[in-house]
Amino acid sequence: MSQIIIDTRVINGNLELQNIPLEDDTEVKVILIPKANLSKMSFQKAQRLTKSIKGNLSDDIVSERSER
Repeated sequence: MSQIIIDTRVINGNLELQNIPLEDDTEVKVILIPKANLSKMSFQKAQRLTKSIKGNLSDDIVSERSER
């Protein structure tokens, strides 16, 4: 089964695909994955949001691995 990846936009709730290399009336399954806007993501924001998590996650992982 072939996979085709195309960038497009949803406009007014509609999705339009053009120049798809498939025959007419071909059944397809569409999976929508919104693109992440990396410029809106920041390390500082992630750090601030995760600061409330108690303990040190990496230490917890190391100790859990040692127990196995």
